[in-house]
Amino acid sequence: MYENLNETIEKIINVEKNDIGNENANMSAASPAGQMMKFASEVSKEYALSNLVSKKFADAHREGLIHIHDLDFYPTKTTTCLQYDLEDLFEKGFMTRHGHIREAKSISSYATLATIIFQTNQNEQHGGQAIPAFDFYMAKGVLKSFRKHLRDRICAYKELRDGANTGNGYRELALEWISDLADSIKPSSIERKKLSEQFEMSEAEMNKLLKEAYSDTENETYQAMEGFLHNLNTMHSRGGNQVVFSSINYGTDTSEEGRMVVREILKATQKGLGRGETPIFPIQIFKVKEGVNFSEEDYLKGNAEFDELIEDIRKGNTKDMFKTPNFDLLMLACETTSKRLFPNFVFLDTEFNSHEKWNALDPRRYRYEVATMGCRTRVFENLNGEKSSLGRGNLSFTSINFPRLAIETRKEAGSLVFSDESKRQEFLAERFKEKVKETAYMVADQLLERFEFQKTALAKQFPFMAQNNLWKGIGEKNADEEVGDAINTGSLSIGFVGGANAMYALFGQEHSENQFAYDTLYGAVLEMNDVANEYANKHHLNFSVLATPAESLAGRFLRIDREKYGTIENVTDRDYYVNSFHVDVKHNISIFDKIRKEAPFHKITRGGHITYIELDGEARKNLPVLLKIVKAMKDAQIGYGSINHPVDRCRKCGLETIIYDACPICGSHDISRIRRITGYLVGDLDSWNSAKRAEEHDRIKHGIK
Repeated sequence: MYENLNETIEKIINVEKNDIGNENANMSAASPAGQMMKFASEVSKEYALSNLVSKKFADAHREGLIHIHDLDFYPTKTTTCLQYDLEDLFEKGFMTRHGHIREAKSISSYATLATIIFQTNQNEQHGGQAIPAFDFYMAKGVLKSFRKHLRDRICAYKELRDGANTGNGYRELALEWISDLADSIKPSSIERKKLSEQFEMSEAEMNKLLKEAYSDTENETYQAMEGFLHNLNTMHSRGGNQVVFSSINYGTDTSEEGRMVVREILKATQKGLGRGETPIFPIQIFKVKEGVNFSEEDYLKGNAEFDELIEDIRKGNTKDMFKTPNFDLLMLACETTSKRLFPNFVFLDTEFNSHEKWNALDPRRYRYEVATMGCRTRVFENLNGEKSSLGRGNLSFTSINFPRLAIETRKEAGSLVFSDESKRQEFLAERFKEKVKETAYMVADQLLERFEFQKTALAKQFPFMAQNNLWKGIGEKNADEEVGDAINTGSLSIGFVGGANAMYALFGQEHSENQFAYDTLYGAVLEMNDVANEYANKHHLNFSVLATPAESLAGRFLRIDREKYGTIENVTDRDYYVNSFHVDVKHNISIFDKIRKEAPFHKITRGGHITYIELDGEARKNLPVLLKIVKAMKDAQIGYGSINHPVDRCRKCGLETIIYDACPICGSHDISRIRRITGYLVGDLDSWNSAKRAEEHDRIKHGIK
């Protein structure tokens, strides 16, 4: 063990380019902070396996049968990720290590404080951070800004027209009057009349000032969203120059303020960073909901007239354009993802994503809307509280090596005699599923062991989370008290890698081209789901199945198995295993067939899942296709999906198009090639580990037919 550790540390010291340094594409292992992070990480992993993890689990991890994720953080007892309920933090302020941050008074402050919350809490967990209802939370900041801008416009006008003295006393009083009379950035006719009377001016004069205040607010909101994006792509947290692994969900707030937030962040995302670069974070997720931002009537109109309508949509000129209030934002989201790969799409009407308490008239309906974070993590169902994504996260997850189990099953079958091929295939299918179930039981026990260890953490180990009750329940604990069952609302997830490779090992074909293989893989995941449900009922904890986002793990499992079993066609003859239940990236399949094949797996992987579509060419040149894909995902009961396509940019002249070698304008070879690594983006393929680089190279584009 120590010899291997010394060798690893020497490689870190020498800044060698290898898969240890590129384990996480969001971290620079070459920087001093990154080196320190890797030193600590590698030592911590060894300590955990030798001293904290039971031998049978540690052996299974070392041998590559399972993978205990975030093993380096195991000794810290921390949890993976969290969905923030920001209402109290914005409206009442929050505590930091050095003092109290007062209530935010403008959209600019809201956006700034959101980045501070992201950055601060990331240091108390090992995974991602998410805002589940970005538009709802930010909307109040927009209204506060509007009221101040209207106050300033009214005071300036009265000074100019009447020579009135509008000092601080009057300005404070004017803001109180406006707050009482204006409940929206687009006040009703009754509100406009009352404002006119209050400030002793004609309705025409007031309407002019309202229009100017609206424009001021729109400009400030855009600047706030632009600053939000810039901050989340520059503010480092943890070691290794890591920007915050952040996600935001939006799209269902139909208020004028919430709509403005979404419209302006989409516009800022399209514009890009300082020189037009694609923002890598936050991961943006648009929540698709029937009657709110989708209807069949709106889809038909939008699909037929996309190019004609999008210019007015960008400007916000959408009055009476669509049946549903936010369909214009869905179209703008499609245009944005065609340029920047975000937002992704989560589908609230999918059976397992719906909530019986959701009500369109409830101003806080976002409490009952599923939200996602990071690469695909989903936390919604709850045995220990209300079904919601707010104030909860994942506790930990561990993944199973499906190809390993398939190879071992194939070896067992080789020593047996069968009456015909069908009997042999039945044996392979049933024995593989048995092995998956046996391993799932082992992983569930390992997750329980880790949970019992996590429960012994003291509340003071997570000061920001505890002081502000971000993980709901921890805030009720005293600093020196163990968190105990306060974290039992989190999820414990059993993951898996290499479904397609496992089917190749068993049947010589993967699941999208062989129905028996498909049924076998689906049945295996069902077995995992049965184990998760059994443990959930037995231990009253939120066990779930996760379609693992394998980044470094895609290569780790593969390398161990190739050394153990040699080279097996379509199994160990690559540098990676295919993620979870995904159709083989090398398989030629149409967009809509891929969606139909993968959709059923979403229902039984409620710890998190995603379906990707790989488009060829420049997506921005065929916007209706993106809308069509979103509808296909919705109709197929996809839980969460995204659309991948090449996003290349010349760093020298700024040209954005598909660039094969050199820039066709200036000839530069300094090209940024934005690609999605698992659920997040990376602008430099050199920072990817070898397994994910090989996978990206093999990805076949999905055709429409």
